[in-house]
Amino acid sequence: MHKNIGRFHEDEFVDAINGKKAGDLSHNLKHTLKEIFGIFDPNEILKCELVDHYQKPDFFIEYKGIRKYISLKSGRADEIAQENLKSFILYLRKCGLSIRSQNTILLYHFGDGTNDGSGKSRMDYNELRLLLKDRIKELNEELNSSPEFVMKFIERHLFKGTVETNIEVDYIYYGTIEYGIICSKTQIMKHIKRRADTRNWDYMDNPHIGPIQFRPHARYINKKIVSEERRWKVTIWWANLQADLAYISERYDG
Repeated sequence: MHKNIGRFHEDEFVDAINGKKAGDLSHNLKHTLKEIFGIFDPNEILKCELVDHYQKPDFFIEYKGIRKYISLKSGRADEIAQENLKSFILYLRKCGLSIRSQNTILLYHFGDGTNDGSGKSRMDYNELRLLLKDRIKELNEELNSSPEFVMKFIERHLFKGTVETNIEVDYIYYGTIEYGIICSKTQIMKHIKRRADTRNWDYMDNPHIGPIQFRPHARYINKKIVSEERRWKVTIWWANLQADLAYISERYDG
């Protein structure tokens, strides 16, 4: 989702909710409010404001002094985070990932036969998939061997972010002010635990942790490197996020 489009949708929510009586909201926003706070007083004035963009939540809704933080997704927004490659690797190392698996991630990320990006020629995805097939399979086995780690990883990248003092997301909302799907952190984590316990994502060939995949933000295949910062960045994404949230919202209590 383009940053400006994302900000536009966030502003729409704030304008539609802040300072309004709960009973004056649209049908969809009343449903959203009920999912978050339960039965509500239609005469209660709501507060809704944007959150600093360095945080995971995009805005909060406050009802009777109770504040809930929302992360907004819309369009084809399967991306959930970006992180510097070095801090990403150091985090995985701290969590116990083996040196071999760390090197597999680096080989996959740079795609030039090195673990530091110093190679002269960078391979495309199909070349890398064949060359590193066995190593990626081994990497995925290690990354997904512990349901507790899968949950910890998702909590960090979807709800909390990389800074311990960050504000935590309470709800993920996918859609617009006209229509959307809302899921609580509790619902999503119940789903992740259930699926992680049964290794539900073992069919995935790409490097992944549960349903979350990661890839280089920019590998610059057959082209000049124009940004080292982008090349050293990891994009973290959840394929079919919208469909999965729809499934979770219908099958888990929040």
